[in-house]
Amino acid sequence: MKLPDLSDFDLDEIMNDPDKRAKLFLYLAGAMIIFTILFVIGIIVIFLRVLHVF
Repeated sequence: MKLPDLSDFDLDEIMNDPDKRAKLFLYLAGAMIIFTILFVIGIIVIFLRVLHVF
């Protein structure tokens, strides 16, 4: 899988196109949800390690 070329990234073009703006919003919302879930799992694992359950 090839990474996208960031030199072609134009935020003004994305903000002017409703479809691209919606896709960017969905990607960012998904990333925030995944980050939150992983963060909570990490905190739970740390607590379990401190309590010597794990």
